[in-house]
This record gives sequence, C-alpha cells and structure tokens, in this order.
Amino acid sequence: MSAVTSDLGSLSQALVELVAKTSDGIVAIKAGAYRTTSGVSLEGNMIAAANHAVKRDSGIPLQTASGAQSTAMVIGREPGLDLAILRVDDLPVRPLPSRDPAAIRAGDLLTVVGLTTDAGPSASLGIMGAVGGSRRTWRGGTLDQFLRLDVNLYPSQSGAAVVGADGALLGMATPALSRHSAIAIPASTLNRVADELLRQGRIRRGYLGVGTQAVPIPSSLREKLGLEYEYGLILLSVEPDSPAEKAGWQLGDILVKLNGTPVLDVEELQAVLRGDSVGRQASALLIRGGEKFEGAVTIEERPKRDK
Repeated sequence: MSAVTSDLGSLSQALVELVAKTSDGIVAIKAGAYRTTSGVSLEGNMIAAANHAVKRDSGIPLQTASGAQSTAMVIGREPGLDLAILRVDDLPVRPLPSRDPAAIRAGDLLTVVGLTTDAGPSASLGIMGAVGGSRRTWRGGTLDQFLRLDVNLYPSQSGAAVVGADGALLGMATPALSRHSAIAIPASTLNRVADELLRQGRIRRGYLGVGTQAVPIPSSLREKLGLEYEYGLILLSVEPDSPAEKAGWQLGDILVKLNGTPVLDVEELQAVLRGDSVGRQASALLIRGGEKFEGAVTIEERPKRDK
C-alpha cells in the first residue's frame, strides 16, 4: 500500500468518525409532507433550525441519529437570520462543543453534517470561503461573525451543523442569507438569539428614531476637529419624541461615533443597535455647524409598525 493511499484511507476514516460523532448533536426535522431538514442541539433542550423550513409552531416531528422520535415547539423566530429556536424535552441529543470565533480562518477545512429520517446522516466536505466581522443580513438580522461556506449544500442540510476538522461547532448552515453561497450562522449567534428569546420572548432591536445617509467628512474639517474618520451619518430625519429628539439631535447633524464605536455607514449603526443595547445610555459624538457636539442618548426598543 502506497503512502498516498494510506493517507487517503486515514482521512476517509477520520471523516466517517467525525460525521458519526457530530450526528449525536443534530436532529432531523420533518419540515413538510415530503421534506426533511436538520437542526442543531443547543443547551437547555433547544434546537436551532432554519426558519424558512419550519412551517408550523408546534407538534414538529424530530428524529435523532439513533432513531428516537419526539415533537418540538417553536419558542421564537428571528427571520432576519433565517433562525427558528425549538424546544424539545425528551430527546437524547447533546450540544456540540463550539470553537473560539477568533480561531476560525478562511481556508479551514469544514464538514456540513445534516440528518435525514430515511438515509441517516448527510455530509458535505468543503472549506471556509471567507471570514469577516459582524454583519447585517439583507433580511435585517445581525450575524456576530460573517462565515461564508465554500461547500455543496443539499436541501436536507438547511439547519445542519457546520463543524471544523476538530469536531467543534462553527455554526448552522443556511442557504437563505446569501444569493450566492451558503452561510454559517455562528455558534455565538445561535446561543445569543436562543438566550434572548428565552428571556424576552422576542428579538428586540435598538431604536434612535433617525433617518441617515453616509456622507464624507472633508479633510479640512477632520483636521480642525481632530477626527480620523472619513465618513459619518448625516441625519435626514428625526422623529418626534424619539430618543434622538430627546437627546437634542437635529436635522443636518453628522453622527460620527455611538457608544465609542465609529459609525461610518448604516450597517455599522445597526450593529450597535442590537437587542442588548435597548434601555442603555450611549455616548454620542456628532458634528453640528462645523463643531463637535457630544452627549448621551438612551436607546429604546424599536416600536412595532402597523401593517
């Protein structure tokens, strides 16, 4: 037997063992009459699933790799992340250990492991195509980390576990957050959303009550004010009785920093206005009439809009 053949055999066996081990932490979800998708086990008897595949809120059939069956109920949804959190109290599944987000790199080998009710585990091998910082999705949710997958994703792998070569959970796979490739919702995001849904019963979003647009800050003004940021957000509207109005913000002000974080575009502002910011006071740096305007603003929860 050649060394190459031996190495390939070892790799093959390692992947088989990785898939089997990962299967203990995932479930098959009977999402529709003729379709099965996957879910990832979390702490507290919770399951993370792809929201687009979960069509009802209760009596959702689940099955483990060992064949055990039960039903689950939805405790909350975050459509902005294509994420539904289910609860099941009587299935033998265990949460997978997760990897430190800082240790995830572009080019890392990964395996997507899903589960079907008839054929058992479903696996796809690929690499981490790109890794970036916090990002707002086109649906309006916030990913703690951007993880683009270079992998073939089968329909049954919506909601599947994405694991590294060490077997650590990197995230949950979904095809619904990018028009060009599959995305992994980071493990930290799964846990954050599940925790907020348990505590609040909903996903909250911060609210300032302003309409903004990114504008360049002239170099002469940056030099005068001692600013290093080339862009800020000009206030195009300030809603009556909003947090911004209560803080004294005015039309034409340029927001440069919020709570110590530069806001060079709308996405960066939305990242600051996550659910855990609601009710907190944040420092703000604005430019008004060519001078610095500093103060504090209390972030409120975004009100529901009438349909």
